[in-house]
Amino acid sequence: LMIGAKMAMPDRMCVNLMGDGAFGMSGLDIETSARAEIPITTIVLNNGIMATYPGGFPTARKEFGVSYMQGNYAQLGQALGAEGIEVKQAAEMGPALMKAKRLNEEGTTVLLDVHTRAEDSRAPDRFA
Repeated sequence: LMIGAKMAMPDRMCVNLMGDGAFGMSGLDIETSARAEIPITTIVLNNGIMATYPGGFPTARKEFGVSYMQGNYAQLGQALGAEGIEVKQAAEMGPALMKAKRLNEEGTTVLLDVHTRAEDSRAPDRFA
């Protein structure tokens, strides 16, 4: 969706915000954005845990740890042709966004890998 928004409004900074679980399902748009030279910024909230369906998949959760994930999404973004930036402290967020804006203006797709705490992840009750 964000690639389409950027095509419709090329003069605007278009930011895609998603968790690490969502990125695992649809994050390869980064490669499309970089290859097609449609510069967007994707912010991945990286808490290492899948928050949705907390009551679902009990066997898979217990036996195979499907709730937990790990990865350096900044490196993955670079491998897919984007500029990858890791954000580990809250104070780094503002400068990282400004850098992303500048890089987007120069035609570069950006992925911000923003580390958050797993305990900050709570799925809405409707997913329980």
